[in-house]
Amino acid sequence: MKIVWYGHACFLVKTKGVSILIDPYPDVDEDRMEKVDYILITHEHIDHYGKTPLIARLNDAEVIGPKTVYLMAISDGLTKVREVKAGQTFDVGGVEVEAFYTEHPTSQYPLGYLIKGEKSVAHLGDTYYSPTFKGLRGRVDILLVPIGGRSTASEREAVDIIDIIRPRIVVPMHYGTYGPGNVEGFKQELVKRRVWVLVKDLKPYEGFEV
Repeated sequence: MKIVWYGHACFLVKTKGVSILIDPYPDVDEDRMEKVDYILITHEHIDHYGKTPLIARLNDAEVIGPKTVYLMAISDGLTKVREVKAGQTFDVGGVEVEAFYTEHPTSQYPLGYLIKGEKSVAHLGDTYYSPTFKGLRGRVDILLVPIGGRSTASEREAVDIIDIIRPRIVVPMHYGTYGPGNVEGFKQELVKRRVWVLVKDLKPYEGFEV
């Protein structure tokens, strides 16, 4: 499995021969992306929906997201579009994905996604802490967690999320591009709270394999 961070909340997850892009924000450089088969969108806000129409057309990729995203994609003229809801499990090219609720009050249908490939990867989209995340405990190898604190979890609240989910690896996201966030401060908070996890501090367009 390969995971690439393109900045903000945008990731590429390659697993079992399938390339899944998540939340392509407006300033992401599509020319630096690998081929994409599916695009998962966590919610309708422009910093997550962003370049979805362009990248979908360039790659003939299917767009998947909650009702608001589905309607936006249809309005943008896309035809390979699928609506999903929290609690739903669905298939993308032989890879199972589970949609779950996230705590983002300014969105109508905020979702996170648990991708079950060679390893399990959870993308939390925009979220604050939610006790419902306990349902992910023991099921997540790699957690993609926001730390920016602007309409999403802060460094401290991100540690609360990690503590309840207990993944093996954490990749901080949703910081630096459009708002604050300090990875070193996040790491210090982890140590202070004695929450032990491997942190992958990526630069934009950098990836790793697991």
